[in-house]
Order: sequence, then C-alpha cells, then structure tokens
Amino acid sequence: MSGRSTDRKVPYNEWVNLVWVCFLTLAIAAYWVYNPSLLSEIMRVIENAVSGEAIFFSDIIINFALLLIGFSALRYFVLMVLNINKRQFALVFSNLAYCLILAFFGYLFNSWFHQNLSTYYVTSVLLLVIGLYKVFHGVFNGLFRENQLDILVGDYGEVIFGIRILISSFLFMEDKFLVFRSFAVYLFEKLNLSPTEFEFVINFVAFMEVCLFVYLVTEFPIRLIFTRCKRCSMIFLKIGVVESSWDSEHASKHRHCPRCGAACF
Repeated sequence: MSGRSTDRKVPYNEWVNLVWVCFLTLAIAAYWVYNPSLLSEIMRVIENAVSGEAIFFSDIIINFALLLIGFSALRYFVLMVLNINKRQFALVFSNLAYCLILAFFGYLFNSWFHQNLSTYYVTSVLLLVIGLYKVFHGVFNGLFRENQLDILVGDYGEVIFGIRILISSFLFMEDKFLVFRSFAVYLFEKLNLSPTEFEFVINFVAFMEVCLFVYLVTEFPIRLIFTRCKRCSMIFLKIGVVESSWDSEHASKHRHCPRCGAACF
C-alpha cells in the first residue's frame, strides 16, 4: 500500500511571527553587544522600583525600549496589511489598535529622557497600557464572527478584565495609592507592629486593598449588565439576547448562551 503524504500549509501570520522573532533576536543581540551595561541598568531600575526610590531611565534603557516597541509595531502593521488583503476585518481593527497603543507607549518612553519618575507613576502608566491592550483585544477578538458584526458574542470577559486594570491604573497614582497604604499602616499599628519593619508587607497589603476595591466596585454593575454561561463560561450581554419562556427544561424567563445554546438563568 502506497503512503499518501499531505502538505501542511503554514498560515501567513506564523511566517510573519517567525521572521519577526528572528530579526528581533538579532536586534537585541546587536544592541546588547554595543551596550554591555544594559543588564545592569535594567537591574538598577528594578531595585529602585522595589525599594520605592525614584526611577531614572537612562538613554540605554529608553532606546532599548523604543527598539522593542518599534519592532512590535512593525509586526502588527505587517499583519494589518495582510489582513486587509484577506478581508479579515476583526484582525485589521485589532492590529491597528495595537499599533496605536504602541505608538502611545513609545511617545511616553521618549518623554522620559533624563527624568526622575516615581514608582507609582511608572506602575500606573504600565497598567494603563496593559488595560488598553486587554480591552481592545477583548473587543476585536469577539466582536466579529465571519466578518459579521455581532456585539452579543464579544469576548467580554477580557474586556471586563481590561476595564478593571484601567481603574487600577488610576488608583495606583501616588495620591490615590497612599490612601490605601495609610489604611494598611493603621492596621499594622493596631496590631502593635512597627510599619518601618514591615514596609514591603504594607505595600503588598495596600496593593491587595486596591485589587479588592476595584473588584467590589465593578462586580455589581457587571452582574446587572452581563451573564456568565454555566456550560462554556462565556460572558455575554443580557441586553439583546432573546428571553425564553417555559420550555422542556421546565424553567421560565431564561436566556440561551449565544455560543453554546445552554440555558442561562
């Protein structure tokens, strides 16, 4: 019996990612050769961030960050052009959004030349960029189905996560975060513990306070607007989904999941 071989066609995005990784690796290696103090500079920034001292990004780190941002933006731009050619509108919009986010991030890094920045400010900006990425990724990842716009089946779980990160970025600004930190200091003083000896623990407790506060503030509105499917765990909008009445499942006033069709009460 003669064997029959089949050729697997590699998707174009995998080729783009492979070429991008190769060029990015070469660029990082070349930059590191010409700037051997790069690793020590990065470790210095991390140490200052952990200790709460002012963060100063040297020219070496900022140029390295701009190099990574530029290569990443180029990758998304190439993917966007290929998606336009293939008429994959969801990927076109998502890659365009990523290019705009990276352009904004690159503008911020470029403005940080020769400036002393607080850890709160840097953390807040990083959370802002991550939150924008998660929101755009969630919206465009589920907003289109076979190039047809359908807001009912969007990836709202990721959108909600991104919104929570955006709110957290606002609360991590120094004047807002110190409110939560002062409450943590008050708790430690009530326990007869010296705040100076538990500096890291206090900051961690304040961080958990921010996360818990954001979760509690957003959970109730989310439950009013969205429903989670018990079968596939998809989060979908209550508005616009047809509400079913009594049926074979012996349940009234329920909705069916747009993805798997399960009854969601």
